[in-house]
Amino acid sequence: MKKAIFTFLFLCFITTAFSQQKDWAIGGKIGDPIGFNLRHYLKNDKNAIEINYGVYGGIWNVKSSYKDGNFTGSGFSFSGVYLWHNEMGGASNFKNYYGFGGQYVTRSYYDASKKEIPITGLGGIGEAGIEYFVPDSPFSILLEVGAYVELVPAILYLHPQAGAGVRLNF
Repeated sequence: MKKAIFTFLFLCFITTAFSQQKDWAIGGKIGDPIGFNLRHYLKNDKNAIEINYGVYGGIWNVKSSYKDGNFTGSGFSFSGVYLWHNEMGGASNFKNYYGFGGQYVTRSYYDASKKEIPITGLGGIGEAGIEYFVPDSPFSILLEVGAYVELVPAILYLHPQAGAGVRLNF
């Protein structure tokens, strides 16, 4: 893990391209969910659409109550989010963002009789974050928090989501 963090930081500072928001960004995030994301900045320069794919439930709520049983592991998630973003305090290297969208998850849980039951869930997500565009680099570094609220099959099941990551802007 230390080697991965060092490599990430090293790559952020050795690149020579100018860092700025471009039309697209691709990146990875460590947190919950852990995974990859693709972002497309829209023409108005204030909005973006982001698609995320990764491991769901790997950090928070690995073991939690769910319906008539308990989660004891992780699954996969796929989400789409519409984002609004703004420069922070006139500093063009920092931006904040927030958005809402939908998320699809797969996971297994164990009911009261200890029987494993696979589920597919659908719900809404909200997220907010800050992003730093590294000067003289195509990379940006992000921190974000959010929540998934399941609507099907467990109405209003709440799962916190947060993470840190890096994006390559192109």
